[in-house]
This record gives sequence, C-alpha cells and structure tokens, in this order.
Amino acid sequence: MIALLNTLLITTAVARKPAAKTPDPIEITRAYFTAMDAKDIEAADKLFDKTSSLYESGGVQGSWTQYSEHHLGPELEAIKNFQTSLGEPEPMQSKDGTLAVVAWPIEYHIVLEDDREIDSIGTVTFVLNQVDDTYRIRHLHWSSRPKPKHDAGGHGH
Repeated sequence: MIALLNTLLITTAVARKPAAKTPDPIEITRAYFTAMDAKDIEAADKLFDKTSSLYESGGVQGSWTQYSEHHLGPELEAIKNFQTSLGEPEPMQSKDGTLAVVAWPIEYHIVLEDDREIDSIGTVTFVLNQVDDTYRIRHLHWSSRPKPKHDAGGHGH
C-alpha cells in the first residue's frame, strides 16, 4: 500500500511539474535588435533557423549565414554606433503556436567610422518557427528609407 501511495505521489508530482515556457516571439525579435545595436553577429546567429532567408528593401539577401558574412558583417565593421528605437510590435501566431509573425516599426541612427550619420525609419518583419522549446527566425525582411528632414518650424521638406 505504501509503495502504491509513493508511486501515486511521484506520478502526481511529475504531472504537476510546470512545462518549460516557450519564449515569446517578441522576446526573440527584440533580442535581434539588441544584438544589432551591440554589433554582435554571434548573438544574432543563435536566433536564426538553419534554413533562414533575408530580404532587405525588397532584395533577396540569401540565408542568414550568407547575409551576415557577406553583407551585414562588413557593414557593421564600418559602423561606429548603431542605435535602434522600436515602435510597438505587431505580433501574430498560428493557432498551434508553431508559427509566428512579428512586424516592428523602427527608427535607427547610425554613426559611421568616418562620422557620417544615417537616420532612417522602416519596418522589420520576422517570420519565426518553433524549434524544440524556442522560436527561431525563419525569415526577416528589413525595409527602410531615410527619415524625413524637418525645418526649424517642424514642417517636412
């Protein structure tokens, strides 16, 4: 009888153990911007699915590996400071939670090594798929344009 009670107690304890929480897709996409601001490609690399694809302003950039090695990496080397301001994310998830889309309106300010500055606005759209106990970025589309200049009276040109 005691053995049966112990078995029931152990089974109940295991059954009540909370499941590991799958990270929120917004947390994963925010981590991407944090990595970009820190110019940390290794941190960003951990967020991507092996079969990822990237588009930038409508152009196909290839996989994350191709993009980070041949495009983003050299760009980051020419940047002294990269700072992103995030708007409110627009998340969507499939009913079963295996697929998520997050669109982020952004503004960013870049200071290049030669002290030129770039101010832009845009939207970054992420498609994420659930891999084991987390999400990975499967697709990213970064679309931006120069931030409108305003005169002293606050009117655009």
